[in-house]
Amino acid sequence: SLDVRTVGAGGGSIAHVPELTKALRVGPDSAGAVPGPAAYGRGGTLPTVTDANVVLGYLPEALLGGAMQLDRPAAERAVQSVADALGIPLLEAAAGIIDIVNETMFGALRLVSVQQGYDPRNFALMAFGGAGPLHANALGRLMGSWPVVIPPSPGVLCAYGDATTRMRIETQRSFNKLRADTSDAEIAAALDDIANAVSAELEKEGVPRKEQELQFEIDVRYAGQAFEVPLPVRRADFANGRGIKALAAAFDEEHKRLFTFNLDVVHEFVNLRATALGKPANVTAEEIEAGDGDPEGAVIRKHKLWIEGGERDAVIYDRARLRAGDKVLGPAIVIEMDSTTLIHPDHVAEVDRFGTIMINPAR
Repeated sequence: SLDVRTVGAGGGSIAHVPELTKALRVGPDSAGAVPGPAAYGRGGTLPTVTDANVVLGYLPEALLGGAMQLDRPAAERAVQSVADALGIPLLEAAAGIIDIVNETMFGALRLVSVQQGYDPRNFALMAFGGAGPLHANALGRLMGSWPVVIPPSPGVLCAYGDATTRMRIETQRSFNKLRADTSDAEIAAALDDIANAVSAELEKEGVPRKEQELQFEIDVRYAGQAFEVPLPVRRADFANGRGIKALAAAFDEEHKRLFTFNLDVVHEFVNLRATALGKPANVTAEEIEAGDGDPEGAVIRKHKLWIEGGERDAVIYDRARLRAGDKVLGPAIVIEMDSTTLIHPDHVAEVDRFGTIMINPAR
């Protein structure tokens, strides 16, 4: 299973200034797809994150390969309502909206990194979706996570994953036994039972047992705790009589990593979990044509945008024309059919041999 956290910080999130506090807020209300942001020209009038991106110049005048024209004046009128409420210039109001939504996303990223015992500086940050790459560089700076990775066709990454993912069946059984009250043999037998159940279900979906892979987890806690830590286990360890000892040691190690301490308390095995997986999809990434490091051939036009407190000269690039090894210096915008990537000043985006964009601070 995956621990997926969501946050109300999409392109349709509405910016507002409450009368009581006079402090800028973004979300949780959303303009949705209909009427959508004011920039979509579908009757929306409320200021959204998308409108702020348009006002700042982060979104060019057309999306979807030119099929969708953006209404910049409408976006400016919407964001002007926030500027008037705060008594600040239009561009500062738009920048404030983006700063707040970035901080909201930063908070969500901390939930799955720092608060889980992981240092985000040890990880890369991957952005996807139509608007994710617009904010990714800023979030990389907040997190200290480099490189920021923009995969090819980020706007359809979820659909691509769904189409190529392995078939899987998962089941869980309550166990709720203290370490002293169970045995390796009992746990091995229980794992066999649930493994047979998930294998049979996956077989009904057309995956023969000989093509299946089985994985197991056990949720463990110190007796009396209100939460558990899921840990991967091997059925063979319990069959050989070494499973419980190894599981207890693994739990103590993971508990200390997560919470910096352990307890001198008996272990409790709460849930047993089995997953049957089908064969991995045979998908290979295609390499793109090699370049000489100069992205000049992908330039669409010069552009101006507002970033880091002032107007800056930038360049808009066509991602389809970038080549492996090309290096794009920020500030810059890279556009494609399904997404837009913003590269900040003093950062460089390099294209790898598979067309993936890797953003790092310029050295």
